[in-house]
Amino acid sequence: MDLRHKHWALIFIGILVAAFVILAGWYMLGSKQVLAPTGEIGTSTPLAPATTTPADIPAHITEHANYYDIDLTYPSVTPLATLSADADAKAVATMKGAMADVAAQFKKDGDFANLTQQDIELQRLDERKYALSAEYTVYKGARTVSYVFTIYEDTLGAHPNGYYRTFTFDTQTGAELPLSQLFQPSSQYLERLSARTRADVPAIIQAKAGSPGDTDFIQDGTKPDEISFQNFYIDGKDLVIIFPPYQVGPYALGTIEDPIPLGQLSDMLNSTYLPQ
Repeated sequence: MDLRHKHWALIFIGILVAAFVILAGWYMLGSKQVLAPTGEIGTSTPLAPATTTPADIPAHITEHANYYDIDLTYPSVTPLATLSADADAKAVATMKGAMADVAAQFKKDGDFANLTQQDIELQRLDERKYALSAEYTVYKGARTVSYVFTIYEDTLGAHPNGYYRTFTFDTQTGAELPLSQLFQPSSQYLERLSARTRADVPAIIQAKAGSPGDTDFIQDGTKPDEISFQNFYIDGKDLVIIFPPYQVGPYALGTIEDPIPLGQLSDMLNSTYLPQ
């Protein structure tokens, strides 16, 4: 073969090699695209944990006996579950324990184990029973979650009695918050709440019942002590004080609630709970 023919042969072989390389590269690229599933996340960064609180399916303390029925509900989970499992478990245990104490006191007061036949006949316990029940409502603030338990006792009197147990928790620490911890240690918060509710309650009663209520009743139920304001919750930007039946008026008046904007207490509030 002369030099001219060798030259063209080498050029032809070079073209074939280049074509093969191009085709091989195209095939490999196409294969990778086919193997990659549509929508696959191409990152090694772990996904953030879910922040949604598990659904709260109320749990129950129930007991049915010859002369009484008990059905008390309490939460099975709280928003503190997003903080930690331990904080959630402690909050649930606190509220469950409180309801267990309510049931124990109810049975102690009823003295059911020592009822005589005369007691049974006089109270017609062959056809009716004592009853204890509780339900709860949840309220959320900027940094808190509150539980308001409404407890009903039917002791076979003229009417059932209702009262409250409330719990407020800090959603960033998990701690239960008594009323005192919402305020600065040196503040006269009880005196302020007493004066504020004494000013508010007559108008609230007026709107509800058509008269401003009994002044002595209101004064007695709003004394500047912890007992007067033991039932409270935080709803949004309001501190709500609950006055159950008989505290600021007769049973027929029912429950009175006084919502006080936290902003109006800002000079006394613990800075942690200042409204945003």
